[in-house]
Amino acid sequence: MFTEVLLTAVWLLGQQVQLPAPSRPVPESVEVRYARAQLRLAEANLDRVAERNKKFERSVPSSVVAEYQDDVRVAKARLKQATTGRPANEFQVWVERAEAERRSAETAWKNASAANNSVPGTIAPSDVERLRLRADVAKLQLERGQALVNAGRDAQLQWQSDLLDNQLQRLKEEGRDTTPYVSYPDWWW
Repeated sequence: MFTEVLLTAVWLLGQQVQLPAPSRPVPESVEVRYARAQLRLAEANLDRVAERNKKFERSVPSSVVAEYQDDVRVAKARLKQATTGRPANEFQVWVERAEAERRSAETAWKNASAANNSVPGTIAPSDVERLRLRADVAKLQLERGQALVNAGRDAQLQWQSDLLDNQLQRLKEEGRDTTPYVSYPDWWW
């Protein structure tokens, strides 16, 4: 019996002990890295305007700072969605974006109205009305998105396309407002 135990012990000692392989960290997906980079960029942009305001008080209007803060909120929502890996939450990022657009449009309208209340004629009444209408469109766009949270993917994609189109139209309007009209002499052509 002693011999059998001794042989078993020698045999066990001679066996290779299989240690578990050292665990390697699972690399982050491209989507997570992309979302993380977008968040860092949004935070860096917000830090930049905060530094400007620290250097020169109120050089960046609070409405613009709020837009940068909204960008950070949207980027955080996108990162959360990417790290949880639940594509069903992807639509929520778009709703967050629409909420940011609504806040921005409403702030622009209210600021224009307040400017005219303080100093009448500061902003043309047609521009104040245009800003009010832009805020109404943004509010309705958000409501449409919220109504589609549980809708089918096709309806959500159509709304996302509409949201992007709305933002593109706003950028075109802003670009037209800032681009001066240049009249060239006839000999130029």
